[in-house]
Amino acid sequence: MQKIKKGDTVQVIAGNDLGVRGEVLDVRKGYDPSRRGQPARRNPNKDRVVVAGVRMVKKHQRPVSQTRTQTGIIEFEAPIHVSNVMLVCPSCGEPTRVGIQIEDGVKHRVCKQCGATIE
Repeated sequence: MQKIKKGDTVQVIAGNDLGVRGEVLDVRKGYDPSRRGQPARRNPNKDRVVVAGVRMVKKHQRPVSQTRTQTGIIEFEAPIHVSNVMLVCPSCGEPTRVGIQIEDGVKHRVCKQCGATIE
């Protein structure tokens, strides 16, 4: 079970955008491609999230064909490593660690500070 999911509110705890809160737009798990029949392995160094308004970068994009709609200087959110963000509990409003609790065979995310079930 993932501790941070799409749509969660997170707070940045490291980097240039320290203290900024935003909504998770995308979660990207890191997988290394399989090699000759071996299954793909998960690479925890590549686990990243895209947070709204955090790590805004500019990209110079030139028109190549009719299909490319955005050209010129494009500004967008770049991915940030999942270890640099912390989930904000919806009930207490504080950044918190996330625990997993099993009730009736179903996993639930739990706030470590107030003990409330998240989601």
